[in-house]
Amino acid sequence: MKRKTELGGTFSIASWILFIGLFAALLYHIIAKRAIEMHNVRATNAPDLAAFINDLEFNITTISSMSCLHLRGLGTVVTGNPGLIDYRFAPLSTFANYSCINTTKGPTIMLKCSRCPLSRDNAYISWQFVDLPNSPAAAAGFQFNLTATDPKNKKHVSLVSGTLRNGSNFDDKPVTFRGLTPNILKFNFFPRLYHNLNDLKLIQPLLHEFLPGSSFDEISQLQASLESPNDGLINTTLYINFLSSYIVEIKDQNVMGPGE
Repeated sequence: MKRKTELGGTFSIASWILFIGLFAALLYHIIAKRAIEMHNVRATNAPDLAAFINDLEFNITTISSMSCLHLRGLGTVVTGNPGLIDYRFAPLSTFANYSCINTTKGPTIMLKCSRCPLSRDNAYISWQFVDLPNSPAAAAGFQFNLTATDPKNKKHVSLVSGTLRNGSNFDDKPVTFRGLTPNILKFNFFPRLYHNLNDLKLIQPLLHEFLPGSSFDEISQLQASLESPNDGLINTTLYINFLSSYIVEIKDQNVMGPGE
């Protein structure tokens, strides 16, 4: 019995040593395989930019009881920088296919550009919604959804979306947008190169700034505006800033050292 007990104890210790060894090897394997996503920024050149071809889609909804019948002035894109030689006007159809659809939240401006190159120019697209008989131009806010899709694999999508309701910088009091001063939605677009996804190239849209236009937060002010023919519209400008000077490169790096 004594020998049997000693033999059993020997096997028990050996099993524990084997278990601890296997566990340590597994733990090291898990740690060694852990990786973090590294972002690196570098300057671009013409061949870099030419490789960024995405399907771009812009959806801007004016939250209101209006319809596309109120729409005016959509059809021109302005590119370049005001006051400089590159500042020019062009038909919007040269930039994207465009349309207006009626939704339950209000009229939605849709811009679609298939296999769109990454431009070096800024772009400005403006439109207005105007008063119609018994249907004034007034809005509670704006909803946006911008996407960039890899045309080779539609599963790879980069997007930004949200809702802009309050034009006040001081409180959350609801406002009604209406009047001559334009509402400017500024978006930045910049290229991202995913080395960890077979060198996937996606253009990343981001909301940069919302500059609210004419709006009213008092019923008396709104009533006066509704009775004024000079206030009978909502001006909106979509400002697209293509940040094409730099590329963000993304790769996985092993936490134990530099990645392959």
